[in-house]
Amino acid sequence: MDVGRFSLRVTSVLPEFGAAFGQLYAYYPVSVAGGAYDYDIDISPPSLVRRWVRRNCLFRLSGDAPFLPMAVDHAHALFEWGLNWTIGSYAHNFLILHSAVVERGGCGVVLAAASGSGKSTLAAELSLQGWRLLSDEMALIDRDLRLIPCARPVSLKNQSIEVIQARHPTAVMGPPARDTHKGTIAHLPAPKSSIDRNLETAKPRLIIFPKWSADATLRVEPVGSGQAALRLIDQSFNYPLLGRHGFERLVDLVKAAEAWEIEYSSLDDATDALTQLVSERG
Repeated sequence: MDVGRFSLRVTSVLPEFGAAFGQLYAYYPVSVAGGAYDYDIDISPPSLVRRWVRRNCLFRLSGDAPFLPMAVDHAHALFEWGLNWTIGSYAHNFLILHSAVVERGGCGVVLAAASGSGKSTLAAELSLQGWRLLSDEMALIDRDLRLIPCARPVSLKNQSIEVIQARHPTAVMGPPARDTHKGTIAHLPAPKSSIDRNLETAKPRLIIFPKWSADATLRVEPVGSGQAALRLIDQSFNYPLLGRHGFERLVDLVKAAEAWEIEYSSLDDATDALTQLVSERG
């Protein structure tokens, strides 16, 4: 299966995983004839006994299991977490930032923030309003300062699931994974229009640091390039590993893209503010 620039070999004996995987990845290019692949991923029980008794499963990458077993009904969430870890651990030809990435009208927008800031919820909302989704979890930036798409299901947690379902009642989500270490997780499939453009790069024009705060009034403020660079370093998976090349790429990024902070409590306010920034500054 091709997910943007990455080719995956995915295997599993678990019907629960197969059903969720088929729902979340229905529109991705696949080949059953074999061929070259970047990552060999298996989601299966750690032993034959665990397939039937006290059922659980492991994420295996090329036969190695980097994580502890999880409940079978968490298998699809385990796949997403494991794939994030795999890309973050091995795709060092890119500068990788913990960010969602969207695009509108040719303007690539990096939504950089720590977990819990609401970036995935905002990315889900934007994708459901017609913005192109490149990623909800990591920005991949190549040597030519291009944003590399890796559109995958958007991971929503706890109250964010209800928020998106209430705003978009017809949106289809995968099965919830309850009682994980992050609470309840559900995945919103990437729009087919984004999947179809998963090899089309985007130019970074805006860096947004979103911050959701309950009852906050909308606040939109510019962030200086130096401060933006420091904040992006904190959100990078592999900046230290890239050495001088990582530093140069980060400097080029903050020169090419204006940085802004948006604090909000309303998704409508955040969407309107982003739309205006793209129109006026992108």
